[in-house]
Amino acid sequence: MSSSSHKEAQARLARQEQERLEQERQRKAAEEARIRAAAAERERLQRLENLKNQSIAQTQATIAKIQQKSPEIYPQDSSELTKRGQSLLNSLRGVATEYQLQDTLQELPRIEQELDRAISRKRRDDEEKKRKAELEKQQFDLEELEREIAQIPQTDAIKFDRAGHTTVQTALKALRSAIASGNPQTARSPLNTATAAVEQHIASVAHNRAQWQQQKAAAEQALGELEDLIIGLRTDPVAKRWQIHLIDELATQLQTGIAAIEAEQFDKPALILAATKAQEQQIIATANAAQIQADQRDYIAKSIAETLAEMGFFVNEPQLEDSRYPNAALILKAATNSGKGISISVPVEGEVWYNVDGYSKTTEAAVGGGTAAVCDEAEKVLTEMHDRLGAEFGINMSEVTWEGKDPKRKLSGDDELPNNDQQQNRTGN
Repeated sequence: MSSSSHKEAQARLARQEQERLEQERQRKAAEEARIRAAAAERERLQRLENLKNQSIAQTQATIAKIQQKSPEIYPQDSSELTKRGQSLLNSLRGVATEYQLQDTLQELPRIEQELDRAISRKRRDDEEKKRKAELEKQQFDLEELEREIAQIPQTDAIKFDRAGHTTVQTALKALRSAIASGNPQTARSPLNTATAAVEQHIASVAHNRAQWQQQKAAAEQALGELEDLIIGLRTDPVAKRWQIHLIDELATQLQTGIAAIEAEQFDKPALILAATKAQEQQIIATANAAQIQADQRDYIAKSIAETLAEMGFFVNEPQLEDSRYPNAALILKAATNSGKGISISVPVEGEVWYNVDGYSKTTEAAVGGGTAAVCDEAEKVLTEMHDRLGAEFGINMSEVTWEGKDPKRKLSGDDELPNNDQQQNRTGN
């Protein structure tokens, strides 16, 4: 049998039932959004807690180092650096976001650098007191410059200020040669040049390293947010049901982001995250729309099953035509004690199909000439079912039709026609 399209049937759903379905989907969608948000928030809080613990441990180690180095620095420097370390520790314990954590943690390398400077300052002052000759002081200054440079890993020096590293090595070599000449006056200019080069190099490395670390941290955070987003989608049953292939595709972006960070392409994870967020909204919208269609299909199939059961049929539980696809048609099978059966296919879109078995079907003269297939008994059953669907469930089904039916013939109450090969009817809802 043929019928009007599923879209026409959807338009005929009673307004109350349509609104109820949409409200139920909205309620479920809100709960699903809450679950996604909760999963992402748990992941964010766990990651933040881990980073806080690491940062606090680093800060505590620096405070311990300050105490250990107290004999090597002035008391006021020890007091000030300890106070700054404790203040940083308190601030870290109170941060609520990764942005705050990264911003707050920038104080730690400054404290460590200031500790190194304080150690160097006191050492230089103490040594200077022992030196009686300018040449001895120049030698000490040279050694201090070399110590300061030695504190910078060579890989960092080259990575973050290659040109400055070369300039420092040249300047120190010139200073060593001048001091070796034994003339303090000759060494004054090279000492100034070397000092300026070392200070500039240290500042450049520190600045460039901090900038690099900040960019890396931002990239890692974007990657973390991307992972949170994908985890959230995987916990969303509707998104997972209808869009799992797209969610799996998004998951491959994690590896792309990891590779980008390893290649120090720190701007790429943020671009991936932005694109993924846009895809997330499309995935959710598409999944919700598909779920509404499936809910309507399920409601129609359930209503048909209940109606046929009320009419004396034994009805099986609706089953997907293909369990691999959640948008497949639902199949119902109903039968009477006398062996008459109806198979029904309810798709998410399109026509509802009936296949009747055991009902008499013949051919009669059609109004206006020719012949037409007649199956009054089956048509009466389906028409009664349609009437009940409209009255009890708000589902308005169109007239039952089939191939070869005479549209002008009136339904007979007594005709029972013999079976033939054309037993499949269809109707729209």
